[in-house]
Amino acid sequence: MRAKGFLLEILSFAFWAALVSTSLWRSNGLHDQQVRDVAEARARMLFTMVETMRLWNASHGGLYATVDDSNQPNPYLDVLERDVEIFGRPYTKINPAYMTRQLSEMFRARKGMQFHLTSANPIRPANAPDAWEATTLAGFAAGGREVFELTPVEGGQAFRYMAALTVEKPCLQCHAKQDYRLGDVRGGISVSLPAAPVIAELEPQRHHTILVHGVGFVLLWGASLLFIARLKQSWRGLAAARADQDRLITERTAELRAAVDDLARSNAELEQFAYVASHDLQEPLRMMGTYAQLIERRYAERLDDEGREFIGFMTEGAGRMRAMIDDLLAYSRVDRGPPVFAAVDSELALDTALANLAAAVTESKAAVVRPSVLPLVWGEAAPLARLFQNVVGNALKYRHPDRPPRVEVTVATDKAGWATFSVRDNGIGIPEDCRERVFQIFQRLHARGAYPGTGIGLAIAKKIVERHGGSIWIEAAGDGGSVFRFTLPLAK
Repeated sequence: MRAKGFLLEILSFAFWAALVSTSLWRSNGLHDQQVRDVAEARARMLFTMVETMRLWNASHGGLYATVDDSNQPNPYLDVLERDVEIFGRPYTKINPAYMTRQLSEMFRARKGMQFHLTSANPIRPANAPDAWEATTLAGFAAGGREVFELTPVEGGQAFRYMAALTVEKPCLQCHAKQDYRLGDVRGGISVSLPAAPVIAELEPQRHHTILVHGVGFVLLWGASLLFIARLKQSWRGLAAARADQDRLITERTAELRAAVDDLARSNAELEQFAYVASHDLQEPLRMMGTYAQLIERRYAERLDDEGREFIGFMTEGAGRMRAMIDDLLAYSRVDRGPPVFAAVDSELALDTALANLAAAVTESKAAVVRPSVLPLVWGEAAPLARLFQNVVGNALKYRHPDRPPRVEVTVATDKAGWATFSVRDNGIGIPEDCRERVFQIFQRLHARGAYPGTGIGLAIAKKIVERHGGSIWIEAAGDGGSVFRFTLPLAK
């Protein structure tokens, strides 16, 4: 149990570690994507702002600003009105390209960001593309419109964004001489953002995510350990209960075995006593019968009618007692000794039974109907012949007074290896509430003088069937008679 609990703790640790690690890995991936999304949004916003100012500048044909150290005339602007004087002060025209370069220098100095106006065919040499921009411009020529990547730069990494600049109507004032037409891609603006500041700005969120996952792992594994501890406690309780149950079962089994042994010994002693007692009772009964007959022969003339009646009662009682003792001996012999089973031809057993009942069949003018073939069963030949004799004899004995008896024997077999024999008669029948009682020893449903016998035949039949592992029962027949059914194992 200790090993099982330790294994559960290891498995729970591995499970929660894998689950939390997977969640943390996914959260870090989402965080990295968030960093990219923030950088891309900022770069696109900067591009949009610069592009809008350029368009505003171009739509006004350029702007004039005073000439000073930071704003010298643009040598690449070839227009007549580039330089003018207003109230004696010199002014120079700021076209969109010149404005873009000046804004880029200011952003680089103040914000750490920079953008670069570039083209595959620049007027100003400094606007020539670097390697990354040249590749991007080639992509624009093939139909692309924007690119965003994290690329290595001198001193670290930077998010680089570049979008295409298309020719609009105000742009033709300066670029018509370069054979540009409306909608043409005339270059692009690339925006470069150092990656480190953006990552540092969002790094607290990553730390918070790691902290949440760490605390979550501790709480989840702690809850699992608590659950496992209670589970182990339940196991210990269950093991103790099972040990108590096993001990109780062992004790009860020993008691039951002792009781079974006592019962078997008692049954054996009872059967031995019944056999010995029945055998020893034969002699005094025989003596009683003999002396009763001697009294009747020698002193019959001296006895009156009442005395002779008493002698008759004595003789009849002794005969009835002898018959009961004989039947009791027959009943006790059924279970004497271990069974010696073999394949028995049930057809031969029925033949033997009918041969023993030949006088009763003839006297009652009975019709016995039987199948042409009966199966081989697994049992003892003599008891099975006695079984058929008792059941068929019972049908002949309790026949209906208004019709000759008819006894029909049938059999059915099943795949489980059993044969079910049925003995149907058209006799007086047996009430349903008496169908169990007739199998008890010395049980009779009628007055002693109405039918002969001691009422032990069906008890012997039941004992024989149960010795073979089968069962016997009674059902009602359609013509008022009875159907005795019993099962026997088929021979293997």
